[in-house]
Amino acid sequence: MLCLSARHWALRLPHQLTLTSCLLLPSLALLSSGTSASVQAAQSEDKSRDLKRPGPRIAIIGSGVAAASAAYFLRDKFGSNCRMDIVTDESSATLVGGRLGVANFDGRKFESGGSIIHDKNLYMRHFADVLGLSRLYHGEETRLAVFNGRDTVLDTSDWYLVKMVQLLHRYGLAAFVQLRKFVSGMMEDFGRVYARQNAGQAYTNVLGLLSAMSDSFPAMATETIEKLLESSGFSSEFINELVAGAMRNNYGQNVSIHGFVGAVSLAGAEGGLWSVRGGNRLIVANLLSRLAQSQQADEAESGKVRLLLNSRVTQIAKDREGWTVTSTDASRSTVVEQYDQVILTVPPSQHFNIEIKDVKVPRVDYQTTVATFVKGRLNHDWLGLRSRQSEYSVLTGTPASPLDFNSIGYQHDVDKNPSDNVYKVFSQRVLTAEQVNQLFTNVESTHSVSWLAYPLYRRGLSINASFVLADGLYHTSPIELAASAMEMSAIAGRNAALLAFNDWTGKAAELTDPSGGGQPKPADQVLVQRDEL
Repeated sequence: MLCLSARHWALRLPHQLTLTSCLLLPSLALLSSGTSASVQAAQSEDKSRDLKRPGPRIAIIGSGVAAASAAYFLRDKFGSNCRMDIVTDESSATLVGGRLGVANFDGRKFESGGSIIHDKNLYMRHFADVLGLSRLYHGEETRLAVFNGRDTVLDTSDWYLVKMVQLLHRYGLAAFVQLRKFVSGMMEDFGRVYARQNAGQAYTNVLGLLSAMSDSFPAMATETIEKLLESSGFSSEFINELVAGAMRNNYGQNVSIHGFVGAVSLAGAEGGLWSVRGGNRLIVANLLSRLAQSQQADEAESGKVRLLLNSRVTQIAKDREGWTVTSTDASRSTVVEQYDQVILTVPPSQHFNIEIKDVKVPRVDYQTTVATFVKGRLNHDWLGLRSRQSEYSVLTGTPASPLDFNSIGYQHDVDKNPSDNVYKVFSQRVLTAEQVNQLFTNVESTHSVSWLAYPLYRRGLSINASFVLADGLYHTSPIELAASAMEMSAIAGRNAALLAFNDWTGKAAELTDPSGGGQPKPADQVLVQRDEL
């Protein structure tokens, strides 16, 4: 999901219901049921009992959230009895981060990818805490408007109490009560994954992982979010305006996306949204750098972690010794390395170009997202906005006519300082100068960032995909078929680490469960040891 604005307008109702955090939950973040402290890696009581032979040499292909999570939890499970290479085509350790990115614009840095994290994203919160990164909490300073292509059907006030009255008048109190009930149930079920993973449980496919959270989750992925909400009693007005606006903002798609990913997009019905000072990419960059620098001078060669930059992987092949990974380095020389296990974190999108011999990687169409940063003033007349002084977040809802953009949001920089009339526009294509000048007046400069952000959640998309491509070859990206989110990637990274560890130590039959059976520990019994890098 993608953040509309670094700060959100919000409606708070009893029990801390925050509508805007729910509807504008930014990219790649997902709520879980809460535990009172940040989840730390569940350390083995005695790793030597698990490791009956020397540890493996493992390659992690990619350098995003899933790669960082996999490396972190492999280090936790194997200790120093494992050698890891994180292989990435990024040119600098400061640039790693996958689809987390920072745009330099107007003399400042702005989030261009995943923008907001929730306090109950327990893995992302844990990583930030271990790394000593500062959290910047976001408030509710912008007005919210919903534009349908012809008219602005909602334009809230700057005044909090007036906003509440406007929303309740248009959608009714029952809609927000229903929303909180819908989201809180999902949050409670989702939180089971932390206890299961702390117990060492791993899953070979997406359906098994979702089923481990709730038997209802796989079924949610078989119908649209529109039908799911209609059957729960939500009005068509609420769905086609606020919910559709959230889907177009967060995933660049409409209410025909499947119900589970749609629910993820609505999963922020509480406060506690934050970002990392300096940019969320620092979580990945600092975690990988710390892991690579954490070796003790007297540590055996088998315990080293290397961050291999400027390395473009071209081929992965099985042989008698395990797996060979072929790559080209900065000088375009061919490098061949031998590994026991490989964790692939690169999405199988239109740009996937790694040859994996005798292994078929199902391709998935990914949605192109363009973030256009504009320094200028909103065209209030064209958008039909009442206030000419306020900072706005504009959703497009279900458009009455085709639109060139999905959302517009006033921006704060990565240190949460207000910008000088900088807005971020999400669209499927690069905006032309004519389109920009239709949305803004007094345009001084623009800058666009385009990337394949998440799968196209079209009707019929199957989530029945495997995390295991072959013996010793694991893939984290299938989790995005259920939902693309930072916390989902972190969960997939830990799942891959557990699959690798369980296979290597002979625990797969005991702790790898494709069906998701078994009872998790209660949330308050999840291990929360302190684990410094």
